[in-house]
Amino acid sequence: MNKLLVSVFVLCLENQYDLLIPINISVKDAIELIQKSIFELTEHSYQINYNACLYDEYGKVINQNNIIKFSGLRNGSKVMLV
Repeated sequence: MNKLLVSVFVLCLENQYDLLIPINISVKDAIELIQKSIFELTEHSYQINYNACLYDEYGKVINQNNIIKFSGLRNGSKVMLV
């Protein structure tokens, strides 16, 4: 499978979104993709933050230099976008 289904909680919106993320891109690129998707899903009410970070369900920052495949994320993972 070339994509992961992750549940992304967006802190500033206090809402959760289930998104498919390609496994062969960097976490930094995935954050950009996630933000663009949320921007579209919220009909442009989400403001893109170029300093955003992803946190895992334990509150640890996910290294933006990692590839999604090696970031520790799995299908069904829960992350927080801050």
